[in-house]
Amino acid sequence: MIKQRTVRDTELDKVLDIIRRSALSPEGRVNITPDLVVSDRTVIEGRAARIEAYMNLLSGAAPDPFPPISDILSHVDRTHADIPGEGVYRVGEFLHSYISMLIFLEREADIHEEDRELSDEILSSLDSDGNVHDDHPRLLPLIRRRDEIRSERMRFSSRFIADNRDLVRSDEAMYRNERIVIPIRSDRRRLSGCCISGASASGSTLFAEPAELLQLNNEAVIAEERIRAEKARILHDLSDRVRHLAPVLRDMLDAVIDFDFHYSFALWAKRSKAVHPQMGGTLSLIAARHPLLGDAAVPITVKLPDDVRVLVLSGANAGGKTVTMKTIALLALLNQIAGYIPADSHSVMPVFSSIHTDIGDGQSILDAASTFSSHMKNIASICREADSSSLVILDELGSGTDPEEGAALSRAMLSYFREHAALTCITSHYSQVKSFAYSEDGMMNASMEFDERSGLPTYRVLEGIPGDSHAIATAMRMRIPKEITDAASLALQGGDAASGRIIRALLSKERALDRKITEMAILKKREEKAAEEFERKEKELERRENELRKEGVKEIGDYLRKTRRELERLVMDVRTGSLTPEKTKRVKAYMKSVEEEKAREESLIREEEEPVIDDDSPIEVGDAVLCGSASTYGHVLAISGSKVSVSLENGLRMEIPRRMVRHAPKEERKAAVEYGRSSKRADYTIDLRGMTLSEAIERVDDQIEAALLSSLPSFSIIHGYGDGILSRGIHEHLKKRREVKDYRFARPEDGGMGKTYVELF
Repeated sequence: MIKQRTVRDTELDKVLDIIRRSALSPEGRVNITPDLVVSDRTVIEGRAARIEAYMNLLSGAAPDPFPPISDILSHVDRTHADIPGEGVYRVGEFLHSYISMLIFLEREADIHEEDRELSDEILSSLDSDGNVHDDHPRLLPLIRRRDEIRSERMRFSSRFIADNRDLVRSDEAMYRNERIVIPIRSDRRRLSGCCISGASASGSTLFAEPAELLQLNNEAVIAEERIRAEKARILHDLSDRVRHLAPVLRDMLDAVIDFDFHYSFALWAKRSKAVHPQMGGTLSLIAARHPLLGDAAVPITVKLPDDVRVLVLSGANAGGKTVTMKTIALLALLNQIAGYIPADSHSVMPVFSSIHTDIGDGQSILDAASTFSSHMKNIASICREADSSSLVILDELGSGTDPEEGAALSRAMLSYFREHAALTCITSHYSQVKSFAYSEDGMMNASMEFDERSGLPTYRVLEGIPGDSHAIATAMRMRIPKEITDAASLALQGGDAASGRIIRALLSKERALDRKITEMAILKKREEKAAEEFERKEKELERRENELRKEGVKEIGDYLRKTRRELERLVMDVRTGSLTPEKTKRVKAYMKSVEEEKAREESLIREEEEPVIDDDSPIEVGDAVLCGSASTYGHVLAISGSKVSVSLENGLRMEIPRRMVRHAPKEERKAAVEYGRSSKRADYTIDLRGMTLSEAIERVDDQIEAALLSSLPSFSIIHGYGDGILSRGIHEHLKKRREVKDYRFARPEDGGMGKTYVELF
């Protein structure tokens, strides 16, 4: 069972509360709790498969909500009394919703007609308060008879009043205690044949029921009682049918609770773009997002090598260390509940036997425990409970006490948990702890990136690099007096300052390496694209060659058939009769036509052969040349015999025969340059809002090229706030451009983080 401290530290219950809102039944909603965390891979994979199946069904009509029926099942177990009408009505609604659930799941074959009939009968017989509708078929004859008696009663009363004007006090009968009475004068109380049922407050009016009216009143009361009795029998019959269905309803309720769990997580996964990560032994979170931060969440990436069991995360205050730790722990919990996390699908999540956290201040006034004592008490409990498959998350390990002792204790704990837990992640500002993690096997440093130019954290995790705390920069950003920060800077001239310089140098080298890797990747893609294009053209040539060959064979066949017929006619003419000059002339004409056709075909073949470029002038390395029949522009790299190595303007390098190369006229290249310059225009400000990231990067590249050609030293980019995809992607791209000297967000009054200034070399 997951510890309450871990639920509180990770805010798991807040996430589950969001998921609970999508539940369709009260019982299902109550069932979505932290107790669902499991460590069985088979269970997790099974849940994830069900959630994926439900996500594929969400485009259809949603099932209806379920009313609560647990109390009704308890009533059936507790007493033999009839189920209240309102409870019977809820069972009818539950059956109706259960059928809609089966339809949603595309399991119409599992619907039992008896359940549908009972649901329809209950919902058509009762209103939501559990009262039987008056139009129920079993009530209609009784209601019709009651209404006939009431009508006869009213007719008699009207006749009696009309015939006895001297006796009555009013022109209309009165309704008292569900009976019709006639108000008469009190001095006529001895009127024969009348039953006096009451008197007015003053005593001057008596309420009488003549014998016939008395009989009609009795019949009306009896008719009403029969209706009430029939309603009770209808409710009893429906209650009895529900009671007999109770075992089935329990199974249905279990199925609904199970459905509600997977359905609620499917809706959440679709809304939050969560995915089912790969199951593995090593943590690898890619573009992971904290579920509670919504669109404001900055995706984090943490990839651990197979042999790392301890991660030490450092960096600036308010730089995202704690959020990163919470995200790791929270996503591990969500993965072991539903198998879905908000991250990239290439992420890998281990399955932990238990998850322990110590995040935040657990100080208790009632227990008289200090911050440090509270942390130590919780960590002691973790030491007792963690095993070799546990995840341990410790925030600010060793803080709240003497720094030297805290650092020593932290190092000892890291060594302990390396041996007694699957993965331990801590945050720390102690340089001794960072150095310890750097030198020990199975441990790795990571840091939260800090932008030195803007003085702000980027919330990006840098693996393998310890982070500087940037305490002075943070203090300056919080407007601490300058004389204090200057004094602190002077005092920080020793090892810590040197460590900061080393860290910044490592970051600079990492960025340079990233740029090189990116350039190599771009070059590789270009080469792959060129190879694909070459292969496509080669296949196209083969296809065209086959088509031409087929056409040639057909033409030859047609020609042979035609000449064969002519030859046969000539042979026939020669054989019949004697050889005349006319026959000889015809044979010679035939032979001449065959020779002419042969010469024509040979000339066509020579014309279709690959053209030879007639340029015998000497070519040297570095010369500008035009290559092939397409006259592609390039430069000579090397000359080897009859082969020339050429670098083409599209970035390709290739070796081609000397006869396919000629010198490029100077005026042709000049015209091409002028055209290229005029096709791109440099702007002081470019607006990228509404573009995709790839479109925006292409526009930025065009702007940089145009700015360099136009000698524009700087420009600005409007990318807006949004979810930060454009701004982060553009900044990452600007890092890789060698032409970019500097870039930074605009001042608050000029657009703030929705706009970026770019300065070129």
